[in-house]
Amino acid sequence: MKCIVLDRLAAAYRAGQRLVLVFDYDGTLTPLADHPRLAHLDPALREVLARLAALPRVTAGVISGRALDNLIGMVGLDTVSYGGSTGLELQIAGERRITNEALESCALLEALCATVEEPLADYPGAWIEKKPFGFTVHYRLLATDWVESLRMQTFSLLAPHLNSVCLLDNPLAIEVLPAIGQDKGTALRSIVAHGGAEPVTVLYAGDALNDEPALQVAAEMGGISLGIGPEAPVAAEYRLPDPAALQGLLAALTEEIL
Repeated sequence: MKCIVLDRLAAAYRAGQRLVLVFDYDGTLTPLADHPRLAHLDPALREVLARLAALPRVTAGVISGRALDNLIGMVGLDTVSYGGSTGLELQIAGERRITNEALESCALLEALCATVEEPLADYPGAWIEKKPFGFTVHYRLLATDWVESLRMQTFSLLAPHLNSVCLLDNPLAIEVLPAIGQDKGTALRSIVAHGGAEPVTVLYAGDALNDEPALQVAAEMGGISLGIGPEAPVAAEYRLPDPAALQGLLAALTEEIL
């Protein structure tokens, strides 16, 4: 798979096309860690991303469930476009973009976050990651025999609000977002649209359910949808086994098109 994807990207670039290379963060650019703060980007991969983003006709981006400022801090590159909160807050070419619909969703999400957080005291190892436009219930450190109880309780508390929120059942986490028609797919479209008018080849790489909209958008654009890891969404046309393999692909692409 790695060779096929590499050959497609290199051939498109040599033919004068613009490359838009966009990635999820946790589980894609970095392995999943016990806590998001521990998922540091490999300095060698940061250098590869920087080299790619500096090339003419190459746009690099990262779209994550993390809050935008947290994501920018973890990646640490000014030349990259970003989508935080699963695409609800964007920074493209240094410009922040947040819709009114996202802003209007905050009050409901804060109330639901408080409702879900209260019973978590009974589940040691589970915790909530609060974001500007949503929240995530993490249970990767919860004892296995308590997981199903936590999941059932969380889904039960949120069930009356399913017309207003989306629930994403990600690996070892439940992500709660406003149901406003914005996701990683719409964020990817915004990043692609910002570039030039020349023909474009898009690659999106992700490992989890919340990456599916962006994988589908990449495929709809005639690009490359790349799943990372064993639980990547079925929407991915190509697959790599882990973040290390993706890093190898990007390093090889850099050498190929420099």
